Amino acid sequence: MGVNSGARPAGVGCYPDGCPRFLLIVLRWQGDDVTAWHVRAVRLPDGVVFQDSWLTAEGWQDQPVPDAQDLPGRFALPGLVDAHSHVSFRLGSDGPLPLDVKGAEANLERYAHDGVAVARDAGGVPGVVLALPSVVGRPHLVAAGRHLAPAGMYFEAVHDAVGPSDVVKVALSELAAGARWVKLVADFPPASARALSAFALPEQTYDLDVVRDLVTATHRAGGRVAAHVTTTVVTDLVRLGVDSVEHGLALNRDTIAEMAERGTAWTPTLCAGLSSPKDAPEERRRRVGERREHFRELLPVAVRLGVPVLTGSDVVGSIPREIALLVECGVDPTDALRAATSTAVRFLGADAAAATSAVVTFDADPRDDPAVLTRPAAVVMGGVRVR
Repeated sequence: MGVNSGARPAGVGCYPDGCPRFLLIVLRWQGDDVTAWHVRAVRLPDGVVFQDSWLTAEGWQDQPVPDAQDLPGRFALPGLVDAHSHVSFRLGSDGPLPLDVKGAEANLERYAHDGVAVARDAGGVPGVVLALPSVVGRPHLVAAGRHLAPAGMYFEAVHDAVGPSDVVKVALSELAAGARWVKLVADFPPASARALSAFALPEQTYDLDVVRDLVTATHRAGGRVAAHVTTTVVTDLVRLGVDSVEHGLALNRDTIAEMAERGTAWTPTLCAGLSSPKDAPEERRRRVGERREHFRELLPVAVRLGVPVLTGSDVVGSIPREIALLVECGVDPTDALRAATSTAVRFLGADAAAATSAVVTFDADPRDDPAVLTRPAAVVMGGVRVR
């Protein structure tokens, strides 16, 4: 499957509600031979008892399969979903820097090592992400193409400006090239302000009429819109029908309630928003402290109301760390695991089906200690054991 494929992998079950179920064993192909994996584990995120499962060329089995290979680990998650990644970026001293295809492939291998089976790329270097090949044993990539932002309103090293009159045209071009999402940068600190201060305030990028046209055209073309937004314009964006809010630093309870009604997702990217080195300036530490309180207040509310809260590593983090930060911000550990698994699969639909044919096992229960997520016993995806 390439980045533009919405097909469900063979062997993944789909129930009447449209949600694929998590399966604990996947096939490993060795030449023309098929080896069944045997896992005896508690099914996470919701399981409470140990279960045995096998998978062969004939399908799923409840009875032992001869010559099945045991997979280590006592607790098992389906493949993790990174709903806000930047495969073609690396972190520089003043923001993200571009990677070529080879560098992006190295990022995907790193994601796989963490157990990430599906990565929604939330905007990348023009021409790189959509050129990435589909490789067995790497995460399935759900691409958003390039960032949509005018001149001076995103990181210049990784961005080609898109003027208001070209937004719809560029978005449709990216979708035609294989993107499943478009990435709107709805606000950002202007370059002129960033040149004067590291703490420049973000400003709205496009008039709301432009955003309305973008959302309408994208939906008609079968795509979805992810919006980078850190200001109160988020309320207008939700009402205009964007499909997911990225970051959401200025969300409030009323807007979260509307998101729940509309089915709008929230990817808070805590790894990015709450990162602060020990020697960070006082202003940075103050802002991070305010954000932490903001997330602690609103994330449990969002989960309780049914907003699809998703995990996203951004450029700086990892999904194991993002799950741990959700827990630190008051989200129940089971709900935090769901954010990286069942909630993400349900929201992304067929694009995330590859996660259900992957498995990540652990020797201890990550619901008791999220740090366990950094130490998988095994990772299998696409029929290949990658860890």
